[in-house]
Amino acid sequence: MNTFRSIVGAVVLTAGACFAAEPSPLLEAPAAKLISLQTEGRQEQVVIAAILEGTVKDGPFEATHARRVIAVHPTPENGKMVRRMCTYNFLWNEAYGWFTYEKREERGGDALWIWSELRGEVVVR
Repeated sequence: MNTFRSIVGAVVLTAGACFAAEPSPLLEAPAAKLISLQTEGRQEQVVIAAILEGTVKDGPFEATHARRVIAVHPTPENGKMVRRMCTYNFLWNEAYGWFTYEKREERGGDALWIWSELRGEVVVR
């Protein structure tokens, strides 16, 4: 768990430490593309309801370039696909552009999955 917190802290720190450059706006089409990569769905089925500007704080780290995306898209439920409202937090830094991430438990341990505007799908094991 400490390793995961260190990785997340590093990602958040990296996202907040890049004050030299300003992010481009997070538009609906790129957000939908990254959500469809994460959910392994189709981009045209992701409907963006809102993109909210804000900051994210995790312990002593604060990411100043953050967006919360509210989307409706098909999700698996009881063996069938249903449309559900989901929220995603996107961060920005120079290396990844706009990105979202999640920790996944795999057979060999934890993995950090990142879906990035600039680098696509990145898996850190």
